[in-house]
Amino acid sequence: MASNPKPRLGRGLSSLISPHPVQTSQPAAPPPADASAPIESPNVDISTKQVSGQALVPLDAIDPNPHQPRQSIEPAALAELANSIRVSGVLQPVILRPVGQRYQLVAGHRRTEAARQAGLTSIPAVIRTDATDENQSEWALVENIQRENLNPIERARAYRTYIERFHLTHQQAASHLGEDRATISNFLRLLELNAAIQDMVATGALTFGHAKILAGIDDHARQELLARRVADEGLSVRELETLATELAQDLSGETTTVAQHQRTVKSAHIIELEQELSRKLGTKLRIFPGRRKNTGKIVIQYFSLDDFDRITGAIQ
Repeated sequence: MASNPKPRLGRGLSSLISPHPVQTSQPAAPPPADASAPIESPNVDISTKQVSGQALVPLDAIDPNPHQPRQSIEPAALAELANSIRVSGVLQPVILRPVGQRYQLVAGHRRTEAARQAGLTSIPAVIRTDATDENQSEWALVENIQRENLNPIERARAYRTYIERFHLTHQQAASHLGEDRATISNFLRLLELNAAIQDMVATGALTFGHAKILAGIDDHARQELLARRVADEGLSVRELETLATELAQDLSGETTTVAQHQRTVKSAHIIELEQELSRKLGTKLRIFPGRRKNTGKIVIQYFSLDDFDRITGAIQ
């Protein structure tokens, strides 16, 4: 019998917060009238309290989400949210799941940290007993993408973690997250940039558009040279594209138009094939489309004779 298709999460976090009371096997204290007010003791035994849909949960009973894609929170933005919470309380409950005698965050990392900074000892929460490792990872990713705008590198790492943890193809991940496959593939390609350029993208010195062009250049030294020029000269994406084409001409001695350069940029499908084949063969692999239709070459790297024998054995 065919299993039911997995629902897409791209429709937003409203789908995660049930409008009806949620019964839990690890109940917590019911919220008082003022949801921002601290409870009497932050060390309450969560196994002895009753819950009806939402609960006021002690902050020191909440552990972080191990699948949280956000590596850091901008201090000024966190301080602003903390000030808002001091004035108005936490207006949107976080989402938790019970784990033993404690709770684990599913969504609401930023609100939880801001509540601590605001001096609260508890936070309103929706308890989801149906949360699994997989949808916990999905929900954390969706929340960050839709609410808090991960920088491109954080988003790329979140996609990679999700795909690798649950053994998904790019298309399956796109379907689950309500994203376009090409979008996911383009973000993942950013992780092939060297660490210095990734840092420039993460801090906003380079835009996602700049990074996409640089990721299409296989020579890392040339990538870094162009990245530095973008940062130093404030080049636009179009100017970077023109400069990359001119530099390629200087190095090859061939005349290449911008239109020809654009045609050689790898499609999301080619990028996904490279990553899938590299994973299966356990080595770096590159696909280079030819100038003529339906032609090209595949380059497979090996690093020792034993490695060569292993790769040829895998192909055979």
